[in-house]
Amino acid sequence: MTPFILTQLFLVYILLSFVSAFLGRRRRIGFWGFFFMSLIVTPLFTAIFIFCAAPATPPRPSRKRT
Repeated sequence: MTPFILTQLFLVYILLSFVSAFLGRRRRIGFWGFFFMSLIVTPLFTAIFIFCAAPATPPRPSRKRT
């Protein structure tokens, strides 16, 4: 492989890491946590993990009208 192709693949990997981090920005780990996680493991695995992660704030209980 040429260095040009390797550079493009690296940039695509970084871009996908940013996309998965953006999806997880409102989760408990946060943007940077998911970004570094997606650099270590694949961004696809991180995106799947995002949907299993807990939100940063718990949902409010609904008020029942009586």
